[in-house]
Amino acid sequence: MVTTQLKAYVYALADPRNDGALQDRVFYIGKGNGNRCFNHAHLERSLCEEPLDEEEHKLGRIREIRHSGAEVEVLIVAHGMSDQAAHDLEAVLIPLLGDTNKVSGHGDRNLWLTRNQINEAYDRPIERRDVPFFQGNILFVSLNRQDTVSLLQSGEEARLAQATLGDWNLSAERSARVDCIVGVKNGLIVSIFETVKSNANVTKFMRIESETKRAHGRSRFDGNRRLDLEENLRGRSVFHEQVMLSKIRPGAGCQYFDAMT
Repeated sequence: MVTTQLKAYVYALADPRNDGALQDRVFYIGKGNGNRCFNHAHLERSLCEEPLDEEEHKLGRIREIRHSGAEVEVLIVAHGMSDQAAHDLEAVLIPLLGDTNKVSGHGDRNLWLTRNQINEAYDRPIERRDVPFFQGNILFVSLNRQDTVSLLQSGEEARLAQATLGDWNLSAERSARVDCIVGVKNGLIVSIFETVKSNANVTKFMRIESETKRAHGRSRFDGNRRLDLEENLRGRSVFHEQVMLSKIRPGAGCQYFDAMT
């Protein structure tokens, strides 16, 4: 059958009695395989005139359409998808229908967020003093030019480490004191590394001298990823006394701050 060629798909049921825009005619969004998109009409007919369950609101609408002498419109929104992709698209579209789709689908609370909800979820600045690890000598480094989504994927740990640990334009004196390196993008935490120390408690780093006499050298650090901190702090900014430390000034690749006293 033709429907077997669709693979997983997202479909819409529309009321042909409405002459308005498509969004005014659609009353149900669903995810399906095979003949599922046509089964609602068949199910309604099989029930004849039996009372419908309150939760089967779509069947009630289909019955109204049939009694008017029309047939429900079945629209394939997208097809040839994986089950997960179809699930995700369904979750995006369902909120557009409001209550008409309220008992169906797999809604996602992280979709269609208001500005206040976004701020509540993500705009939670960190006070430096509240994170003991950040109270040491800290270096914020810019990952603005990096594809951080790709870097954070499984299997890309080496690339993330390389992007975060250097090379950075920082004096050798300060480099020897760095305790913590935080990779940030647009002021928000992406990665966190703890530097490796020598027996004398000096930070290990490779000094890369500049080929230009007037330019400073750069430092490449050894470090271990602090995934335990990343999981809780990623996507947040760091402040100290109302100053945003994690926002790197224009033209600079990194910013260093001495340990808190």
